[in-house]
Amino acid sequence: MVTGATLILVAVAVAEAVVAESVGVWTGATLVVLAVTATLVTRAGDRSLPAMMPPLAFLMAALAGTLVLRPPSASTSWTSQALVLLQMLGRNAAWVVGATLIAVVLASIGHVHDRRVARRAMGR
Repeated sequence: MVTGATLILVAVAVAEAVVAESVGVWTGATLVVLAVTATLVTRAGDRSLPAMMPPLAFLMAALAGTLVLRPPSASTSWTSQALVLLQMLGRNAAWVVGATLIAVVLASIGHVHDRRVARRAMGR
């Protein structure tokens, strides 16, 4: 699920970079939706994995978006590519932090629920 969510996010970032010439709102909103969905559909033993997905997935999406917005050429340096990437990450930090916090809260609630269900099952 986490790999699929990351690939979807990269695709949205590339599409947004092509259409809007930036990576921002659509990619950020998709990140939040994917973080919630991944946390809710992941099986009980793996609930913590989607909580780690948002920062890593957005980094991959930002890298892909940077390559679309500023393709490497003779006139661009690694420094300018890195600067574009850092600016993109900085502008979208709220999306990443928000999606991560939501995923952590949902995963924590899921863990508590799983423990209660396990206690009830053992009590019988």
